[in-house]
Amino acid sequence: MKEDSGDYWVYIEVNEGSYGGRHGKDGLDSVDNLVANTRNNPIEELEMRLPMRCNRYELREEGASAGKWRGGIGIVRTWEFLTDSLFTGEGDRHTDPPRGVFGGQDGLTGSMTLNPNTDGEQNLHAKLTNYKIRKGDLLEIRTPCAGGYGNPNERDPQMVLDDILDDFISKETVKEVYKVVIRNDFTIDEEATKQLRKGLEVLNS
Repeated sequence: MKEDSGDYWVYIEVNEGSYGGRHGKDGLDSVDNLVANTRNNPIEELEMRLPMRCNRYELREEGASAGKWRGGIGIVRTWEFLTDSLFTGEGDRHTDPPRGVFGGQDGLTGSMTLNPNTDGEQNLHAKLTNYKIRKGDLLEIRTPCAGGYGNPNERDPQMVLDDILDDFISKETVKEVYKVVIRNDFTIDEEATKQLRKGLEVLNS
């Protein structure tokens, strides 16, 4: 109930998930995969109409699942409740990650966390009905990241570099995951990459 007017309110959201990598294409990031043709409501509109504040809304920082074609990235969204509320969730994939295929890396499970990074942090079940949330509570929602398709060592090095520039994977882990050598000026060392993918040791890279 809104404290200023006493009116009851209802907010329904389809939080965006992701699609897995498939032959010839990477997975899609932050897409509705439960109900099609749904609107991504502007944060500003929701905050004007409802006693909630969105403190964070972005792609998950853990990055994409590796593959010849990478998996899609889910979202992380944090809501701050400005009044006592009841929450119902119909999530999934909180314990079993989306699986990679043909050598692709498994994806990441989703989660719902009440008051993350505090002494009162609590992991919530994927499915809840009328769960009591108090004024001032934070609810962090993470949707699953999809699995990769194919051997990561076969990914086009230019696509790997693009992922680094997009912050989908870190420069520090790309040698281990994709066997691609990126110079300090963010160019591809093609010869060193070929050696690394053949299993040869690469020095000074």
